[in-house]
Amino acid sequence: MIAKSFVFVLLALGSGWAGREYAVPLASYLTDVRDITARDARISKRSIAYRIPQNGELAFAFSQPVTKAKILIHPSVSEKVRSKGQGFVYGIRIRWIGANGAEISVHDAYLQSDSPDVVFASGEVWRFFRTRPELVAEQDQLLVESPEPAARLELEVFDIDRGIVGIDVRVFEQRVYLGNQSLAVYRRLSNATREQLTAPNAFPADMLTQKEKLDLGRNHWRAVGPLGLDGRDFTMLVLYEALREDVLLARDAAREGAR
Repeated sequence: MIAKSFVFVLLALGSGWAGREYAVPLASYLTDVRDITARDARISKRSIAYRIPQNGELAFAFSQPVTKAKILIHPSVSEKVRSKGQGFVYGIRIRWIGANGAEISVHDAYLQSDSPDVVFASGEVWRFFRTRPELVAEQDQLLVESPEPAARLELEVFDIDRGIVGIDVRVFEQRVYLGNQSLAVYRRLSNATREQLTAPNAFPADMLTQKEKLDLGRNHWRAVGPLGLDGRDFTMLVLYEALREDVLLARDAAREGAR
């Protein structure tokens, strides 16, 4: 009886010690896993995206008739397929509509997106939702052109891979500036936007010629919103963008070394 009591006491003491030593680290680990978005990425901006109805179309009206539009598009996928190796394939139908309501042209495009885990591991821009269960796969960009000025653009999705929860888009119209208007637009841009626009150039923004500034000012796009009501004709989402913290630190170190 005495031996059994002694063993019981030892087990109780060991259990108490283990609980004290490991309970707090375990709780901290679980908290870190849930907070991996905030811990591993630095949010750079947020945008409004719109989900195309899977059994309908989403229409965007322009402020004036245009012949060019830019579409940023990505699928959002369920948690269970977040690491799918071959990514996701989906189709989008683009329809141009004139001011009189008549169809000008229509064409289909098939796109392929890498899975969310592949995008995150690559260190490229990582997009995510903070309040929704689905994950954002790789974003693509379409520059589309109408044969004649159009007042509206309609988007429809088809042939969606299994695992895709929805297709989310942002649509932009190209602003047309005349003469020195584009130079004024360039001067109003933030320093971060100027750096982004001049990234492919051999010289920094403060060394551009007058003509280069005029050209960059003309390359200006403005977001347009969809027609209809949120919750009935589409779903409006807040999309966050960030880079991995370790990637940003490596880039900062490389810039400092270059100086």
